[in-house]
Amino acid sequence: MEEAEIKEKYFQLQMAAEQMKKMHAQLQAVEAKAREIEDSISSLEKIKGKKNVPMLAPIVEGVFLPAELKSGTDVIVNVGAGVCVKKNVDGAKSLLEDRFKEMNQYAKEVHAELEQTAEAVKGIEKEVTGALADKNV
Repeated sequence: MEEAEIKEKYFQLQMAAEQMKKMHAQLQAVEAKAREIEDSISSLEKIKGKKNVPMLAPIVEGVFLPAELKSGTDVIVNVGAGVCVKKNVDGAKSLLEDRFKEMNQYAKEVHAELEQTAEAVKGIEKEVTGALADKNV
């Protein structure tokens, strides 16, 4: 293997390593979102059917407002694009379960892509190592 080819392979290794870093960060974000959805499903189960229960309502991250749960049967759900709709607890839970499944499926796809990239990196590393050994570098 010529020196130019070795440099090209090394560049490919660097690009693949950067891609793997980004995929790993993406995987962590998806897994965090899935955990958040799981927590939301659990919270819905806890309030189902309850009335007049004191609670803390989040205003922004880390800031809460003391509130009272008026009805444990209906909730307002953001369905995307800034649109919110009223749903019963079971309907909201079903929607969140669907989102959870989507997150898990996406996480599996990213994980599979990460594994493919790792295998490609191993192949390139083997080529470069062999070429350098042949040149006694």
